[in-house]
Amino acid sequence: MTDLPEGFSPLAKVGLSVLAVAALTWFLVSWLVLHSPLTDAIGETAGSLTAVLLVVSVIGMAGEAD
Repeated sequence: MTDLPEGFSPLAKVGLSVLAVAALTWFLVSWLVLHSPLTDAIGETAGSLTAVLLVVSVIGMAGEAD
């Protein structure tokens, strides 16, 4: 078992910030610009975030295998 530092790295903090801004932007565009119902806009945002997190997880596991 390796000792991991506590907290997030600066790169992880930047990545999370970018992801949060992108999700909020996607929600607002879907709801206000494309006039999707509120529940649909929330669902689209949640689905997009799930897909992005899945890709990040797969890439992270591929990096662990090396």
